[in-house]
Amino acid sequence: MTSFTKFRERSRDMNDGTERHVWVKQEYIKGAGSIIKVEGTDTEDQEAAVLNIGGVSFNVKEKFDTEVMLLSSSSDTTLKMALLTIPKDKQRRWMEGHGGVQHPTDDEFALDFSDELAHITKNKFAVGEKGELEVRGGDVYIRGRLIVEKEVVANKLVKTPQVVNGTENIPGFTGSKQAEAKDDED
Repeated sequence: MTSFTKFRERSRDMNDGTERHVWVKQEYIKGAGSIIKVEGTDTEDQEAAVLNIGGVSFNVKEKFDTEVMLLSSSSDTTLKMALLTIPKDKQRRWMEGHGGVQHPTDDEFALDFSDELAHITKNKFAVGEKGELEVRGGDVYIRGRLIVEKEVVANKLVKTPQVVNGTENIPGFTGSKQAEAKDDED
């Protein structure tokens, strides 16, 4: 595509295809993902499609103090993709050998993976559409049937309005596995 814009105006605040901007607002478009509006760092405001890498993304309030990097091949905004970054002062300090996913504005709230375990670092999370398993503070809520294959050990009081004898089979479990890798020779 030919551009009549002078080179100096086309390449403002751009270094090797990367432009640094500040978050303004993210909007979702039906069937097209999301776009982000950004303020320039001594440049004009722009908007670009959000680059969603591996399904990981976030959204913060309007005019939030965080950077957005626009990856570009020219000054045409339709050719730019936005890479969202969490605020530098909110980035989790991962221990050696650890990694994971963190809350975009709380460095203490993360899913931390290590060789020993996967750890949700705050005691507030839920699983399921209706919160079938929820941890809130020191309480655990189970909104559904609890079927236990082995014995139950209670170190304190057990409260129940009724006890019924019986057994019930538990379905098998298949955990997630990695895809097969090809040999280099193929």
